[in-house]
Amino acid sequence: MRTDQPDPRRSPRHARTDAVDAVRGKQGEPGESLKERAAYLYGLVITGSVLASAPADLGIVRVAGLLGGTLLVYWCAESYAHLIAARSLARRPLRPAERRHVLAEGLPLIAACTAPVVVLLIEWVLRVPADVAVDVALVVNLGLLLVVGWRMSTDGGLRGSRRLGATATAGLLGVAMIGLKLALH
Repeated sequence: MRTDQPDPRRSPRHARTDAVDAVRGKQGEPGESLKERAAYLYGLVITGSVLASAPADLGIVRVAGLLGGTLLVYWCAESYAHLIAARSLARRPLRPAERRHVLAEGLPLIAACTAPVVVLLIEWVLRVPADVAVDVALVVNLGLLLVVGWRMSTDGGLRGSRRLGATATAGLLGVAMIGLKLALH
């Protein structure tokens, strides 16, 4: 049976609950939802794009603040969209626990910038020039994309060249951000 369709043997009330579960990514298994898994990868891509587009003269602390602020805005927008979609699928107001769940699922998007921000702040303490600091943070971000790509492909049961291909695809997103930075500056 498809997991994106409600069970026809269940009542319409259950079908509405199934719709909320589908938005929440709940598929009868414990652990992360689809949205939680994707949010971290998506957050790394956004992190890379902010780092790539940051002007060299902005300053390290301001770049770190811009990075956190940008991801916070993305999280708010994405969470709002998911809340509205869940409510429309459920055809009722969401319960407080459902709202909290939708909001929490997107938090990995914000968490994705943690390592690059920490790298930037360490570089600021060490008085690394801003342009070098941002380049190093971009490389760290690329490394994180590769690690996430590897872990997700491994968890997805990919082996051999398919795992390497999925990992390389995630890494290419980071390479694209580095290419964007080179084109912009």
